[in-house]
Amino acid sequence: MNSKLGFHIQRRRPGWPNVIADTTPALVKSLEWAMLDEWLPEEQTDPLKRRRAEIWTTRNSFLLGRYPVADQSLDRPADRAHEFWQRLLDGLTGGNRGRRAQVLERMRHFYAWEGYNEVGTGPDIERLGRFDAILARYFHEEGMRYACGGFSMTKPTLDEWPRYYEALLDEAASSRGERPDFLHLHEYWFPGGDWADLLNPDGTIHAERMRQATRGYMLHWRDLYTSPGTPQEIRLPVIISEAGWDQGWPEQVGYRRSARSDEDYLRWLIWYDQELQKPLGDGPGGGIDYVVGAAIYTYGHEARWASFEIDQFQGRGILDRLRDYLREANREPHPWNWRVAWEDEEEPPPVTESHYLLLAQEASIEWRHALDAYLHRFRVTNGQSLDDAVRIGAERHHITLVGSADSVYGVPAAWEAEIRRRRPDGDQIVIIDRLPGRTVEELRRAADERVRQNDRFGDAIRALRNRCP
Repeated sequence: MNSKLGFHIQRRRPGWPNVIADTTPALVKSLEWAMLDEWLPEEQTDPLKRRRAEIWTTRNSFLLGRYPVADQSLDRPADRAHEFWQRLLDGLTGGNRGRRAQVLERMRHFYAWEGYNEVGTGPDIERLGRFDAILARYFHEEGMRYACGGFSMTKPTLDEWPRYYEALLDEAASSRGERPDFLHLHEYWFPGGDWADLLNPDGTIHAERMRQATRGYMLHWRDLYTSPGTPQEIRLPVIISEAGWDQGWPEQVGYRRSARSDEDYLRWLIWYDQELQKPLGDGPGGGIDYVVGAAIYTYGHEARWASFEIDQFQGRGILDRLRDYLREANREPHPWNWRVAWEDEEEPPPVTESHYLLLAQEASIEWRHALDAYLHRFRVTNGQSLDDAVRIGAERHHITLVGSADSVYGVPAAWEAEIRRRRPDGDQIVIIDRLPGRTVEELRRAADERVRQNDRFGDAIRALRNRCP
């Protein structure tokens, strides 16, 4: 069975691509945006680099992104979610709005993104739930997945957990937010003086004693998911976005400053890995494998976190032995069984209506931004391809043509005629409407009016105007 262990990369260490290609870990979490320069096979001109990148992509190593921000306030969740989104884009574009489309496209190469980090418990727990739901909508609207939570070790408590997910689901039920795609949290522990009591006579870890000793710290997600009342819809695939040994109090120190050896730490990580591989529940096939992976903190560090570094330096390090373990465990691509957690218990109803919003090929970016509110509200498939627009998705297919036919950037009348020519015979119905506008401002007003009236296709607006003398 594949390992669930992976790497947290705070700062890229020399040789990191060779390590990832060699071990193909379940999870790679990166705080460095520039990692994409070597991650994407199609961008490599060196054949060796291309082959190396193809290994981790075809083996399904999950790439998780995080953009650190200094201010993690939660006083007004909707405002704070908007501010976080803007800070992320401003940071990655260098403040150049003209680069946003390019940056968003590259962001989609991360399989998911995090938001806030280790905040929001106690009195802020409900505000964090609302923040996460609203921020999930921002990511979803740009075709990206979002991991909510970001809880520190032992958090949230079982009392806080319902308050968090109830606020999140309440916000997701409104037009303001959406349900995230993953739950992520941190799981740390630190060995005490009873270490010998947690071992078998041969020096191996006694699994049951270790489970009891680490209860509330490790595998805390299981306690949350099995807590009475936890709804199935909040049992999202789980990402352990930081894991390892951390003393926590009175200061945060890693395994290098423990009394235990590197061999002890690696042995403990393998025990943890085996626990993460166990499905939860007694459903079909023996339960659900919720865990995406666990990012060991850390491979590559800032000076403050040197005691956590797993690479070999200053006479210590577990990377070489960990590499051997992962290479042996990950001989096959990761199966991503956790995706079953997204599946509904019942078959979704058949799609009876589809919708495509068609822009002219010459349409400027300003014209697209004029539709922001409309696209946010109705989440319609959109693009500039006539062939895509006429591809029938359901029994009733709507095509909205953007811009007046006689405007510079509007869909031309010839395209509308071609759509009508290609209408299918039989039971399928194609309905065409036009979102008029000769300028950016006219188009924005027309689109925003449909949003205010909750009138996706403009039917009610046209009917009202036809009645007016």
